Amino acid sequence: MKLNIQQLGRRMSLSACWAIAAACFTVPVFAQSASATLLTPENKQKIELAVWRYAIDTPLLMETIDWFRELTRHSRESAAIAELSRLEFMQAQLELDKNRRVQQFEKCIAIADQALVLNANDVRGLFWRAAAMGKMAEDSGIVNALRMLRPMEKMLLKVVALDEKYENAGAHRALGRMYHKLPGFPISFGSNQKALMHLKRAHELFPRDVITRAFYAELLYDEGKRDEARKHADFVLATPIADEDALEYAEYVNIALAVIEKTGGSQVKLGRF
Repeated sequence: MKLNIQQLGRRMSLSACWAIAAACFTVPVFAQSASATLLTPENKQKIELAVWRYAIDTPLLMETIDWFRELTRHSRESAAIAELSRLEFMQAQLELDKNRRVQQFEKCIAIADQALVLNANDVRGLFWRAAAMGKMAEDSGIVNALRMLRPMEKMLLKVVALDEKYENAGAHRALGRMYHKLPGFPISFGSNQKALMHLKRAHELFPRDVITRAFYAELLYDEGKRDEARKHADFVLATPIADEDALEYAEYVNIALAVIEKTGGSQVKLGRF
């Protein structure tokens, strides 16, 4: 689950395309097939463990992908197929070769599309499709990034409308980051006002979410709200981070450290489990 700035008249962050991480489940909007759901409590637990440990236990992730791919082979359950897209997303993030990484994110998108054909309102499918597009934008250059931005925005806004709490308010968080980092009109559709709205809401829903607090801290600092920004940045550094989360959270810790450096430094030590 687990961020770059290209030149376009002014510098534009491709990380704004990035759509975020963590694990959470929702009830499908549409009824699934008549057969029992594949997302039983036991199966959910297996998926969650693989997602949580993806960065430090690749064999477990691959074993889980193989198992769930076979389980969903003939399924018409959109939520289950979208969960396979989520697992494939984790695998793609571990790929170091750029071309192979792009191909794997394309695979993730194709699987999410299968879920969305069955249910156009599947929150998981929408979210992980947008997430994969954001990651591809980072690797694909400015032209492809611009082409993907509006569709990503549309999907994330739909996730907000259907289930704003999914992925720890991941759609709010991603939209806030995107609006903050994109240039405004006429170059693009960035807007700090919209960014504040979404990140404030994400913080209201999940006040202890480290990713939201890091993004919110940087935005508040850019808005001249130094004291508020510092409060959120201090929270990020003081939050214990498990080994399983270290890779994913490194970027957010760096964002918080930058805010702290710009607001006078700190003696706060990084939290670790």
